[in-house]
This record gives sequence, structure tokens and C-alpha cells, in this order.
Amino acid sequence: MFNRRRFLSLPMVIGAVVIGIVSGKAIFGPPVDEYWKKKLQEEAAAKGTDTNSSS
Repeated sequence: MFNRRRFLSLPMVIGAVVIGIVSGKAIFGPPVDEYWKKKLQEEAAAKGTDTNSSS
């Protein structure tokens, strides 16, 4: 049905990769940023309680 006689062209592959990266950042960027902010706050809070309790 669909015969592929040659490989995909390099510009087409690069374009698909760029579109994938941009759309991935748009979709998953805000939730991932929020996750890392919470994670860093939790680590800072845990580190703060560790230093206070050991003093």
C-alpha cells in the first residue's frame, strides 16, 4: 500500500524533533516546574530541621 523507497530526509526529522520538544515543554513544562519547586522546598525544610535538631 505505502511503499517507502528512501529514508526520511534530515530536515524532516529535525523539524519533527523541534516540534516534539516545543510541544512537550508546553504540555509538561508547568507541572514539572511546580513539582521541582515543591521538591526543593521539602528538601530545604528537611535540611533546616536536620540542622536545627542536631545543634
